[in-house]
Formats: sequence, C-alpha cells, structure tokens
Amino acid sequence: MSPPPGNIVNFPERAAIEEEAARWVVRHDEGLSAAERVQFDAWRTASPAHADAFGRLRTHWGDLDALGRLAERTPRPMWKQPVAWASAGALAAAVVAAVMIKGALDHRPGPAVEMAQAPAQVYTTALGAQERIALSDGSTVIINTASRIETRMTDSERSVRLLSGEAFFEVAHDASRPFRVYAGDGVTTAVGTAFSVRLENNNDVKVVVRQGKVSFSNVSDRVEPVAYVSAGQSGTFNEQSDVVQNVEPARIDRELSWTGGRLAFAGEPLSKVVAEISRYTDIEFTYATPELASMPIGGLFDVGEVDHMLDSLEAGVGLRVERIDARHVRILGARQ
Repeated sequence: MSPPPGNIVNFPERAAIEEEAARWVVRHDEGLSAAERVQFDAWRTASPAHADAFGRLRTHWGDLDALGRLAERTPRPMWKQPVAWASAGALAAAVVAAVMIKGALDHRPGPAVEMAQAPAQVYTTALGAQERIALSDGSTVIINTASRIETRMTDSERSVRLLSGEAFFEVAHDASRPFRVYAGDGVTTAVGTAFSVRLENNNDVKVVVRQGKVSFSNVSDRVEPVAYVSAGQSGTFNEQSDVVQNVEPARIDRELSWTGGRLAFAGEPLSKVVAEISRYTDIEFTYATPELASMPIGGLFDVGEVDHMLDSLEAGVGLRVERIDARHVRILGARQ
C-alpha cells in the first residue's frame, strides 16, 4: 500500500545500494562486456534508488584523482568473477568515502553525500486525483493522476524524482541551488522556470516548458546536457533519440491544461483524446473500426469526467457509445 502524501520515507538499505552503485561506477570506467551491460541494466532498472545512486557517484568519479588511481590499481579479473562481488566491498566503500572526503576538504558535505543524507519526502496521487504541493524552497509542484514523486532539499541542490506519472513545476529562482527532476534515465535541470515532466510507460520522458529554460541530461553520461528546452518548446527523450520542437502557445496551453483541472483538445485524433482521459479512470475503451480512432475531436473536459466525454461524443459528434459494463466502453460508428 502506498504511503499517504506528506509522509517522510527514508530509502531502505541506503548503504548497501551506495556500495553496489560504487562497484558499477568502477566497472563502467574500465569498460563493460556485453554480459556485464545486461547485468548493469537489470540492476539499474530494478529500482529508482539504484539509478539515483549510480548517477550521483559517477558524476563525482571523474573529478577525483584519487579514485582514478584506485581504478588503475584494480585488477580487471575481480570484476569478471561474480563471486568476487563481496570482496569488492572495500573498493566500493573507498569510492563513497572519497566523495565524502572531497566534501570535507571544502569544509562542508559534498553535494552527493548531502543529498544522500537528506530525507526523502514522498507524495502519491491516486487514479483520477491531483495534488498541489508547496515545497520548502518556495517552489510549487502539481502532481497529476496516478503519479508518485520523491523530493529532497539541501543547501546545495533541490532534487525531485518522478517515479511514475506526471508533474508540473513552478521553480523558485535560486542560482546557487539547481532544481533537478530525475525521471527514467534522464534529469531535467532548472534554476527558475515553469515546466512539466511526464514519464511514459515505455520510459520515454516528455518535457514541456511554459516559462524559462531547462536542460536535459542522461544520468549515466555524467549528467552532461544533451539538449536544452526553452519556453514554447517540448522535448521527448529516450535511449534512441532526443527531439526538441517549437510548439505554438495555444498548444502549450492545451498540453498543460490539466494543471487547471481541465483537458483541452483542438482537432486531436479521438485515440489521443481517449488515451488522455483514460489516464484518470480505469475504464477501457475499444473502437468498432480503426477509422474511428483517427477522427479529429475538439472540446474541453473536466479531469476525470468520462461521462461528460461520452455524452459529448454522442450528442456533439454523433457517435454511438456502448457501455458494456462499468469498466468497458465500446465506441461505435456514426448514428444513421
């Protein structure tokens, strides 16, 4: 059962996760075999905490000469033997310890250690629900239906992990503390701006910017930006491509209309309209013919108002709608 919104939740077994992530940092630096790549991908995708720990530690790896020398002294065979994982604990601990030492030399905890030590606050919305949250830094988050985020705030960084669904962020300006939203394999970074991040089921990440500018990076690539998305643009990111496009202001408003509790459409295919409205309900829709799915639809619907949409299809568009049962609806052809 999901924890109620606002509960403080600390990551379980943080030390073990950090240690395992450190092992993978060293293995990446020396190069992964095909089999090791499969093992790493399985480990990283098993939990958002794994990807988060790996990204944070790898970011600092390249900045620490001591860690570089440590990697050079590490015999390659120890990473080739699965049974050697336990004996690699000391090396992994050294990676984490080196990050901590670097922070201590600056007379304060390093950002990675500081963020790891900060408690995570978890917010979850149920299917069809939305929630507006005021963060401690003055930023505001609107969480869409069936979504889950974790937030961490420190003196050096503001971090949000979008674990599922979609959220819209109005970020309070603070140049000394970047605002980072982790989703899938990427991280969107802003200082003061307004934008949404959506995590698709296939692990694609979609970013829509209403105000300001954000950068998008791949966590595994040492958090180097691969693209920038400015106001009036949207970006879609996955392992194969990074696509940023200009979007008309009216379409931006429609894309983000959910933040005001409405869903707006202006000629989108019926399949997209149904897919968006379906995010707020457990009703499944089918079509009598494939042609129906491509029919252009315009309208303004309240979030979660499935009956309103169905009534509009029947009265305004002239389609026939068959309510098979409480969870299944079939869209038929036009009335004769």
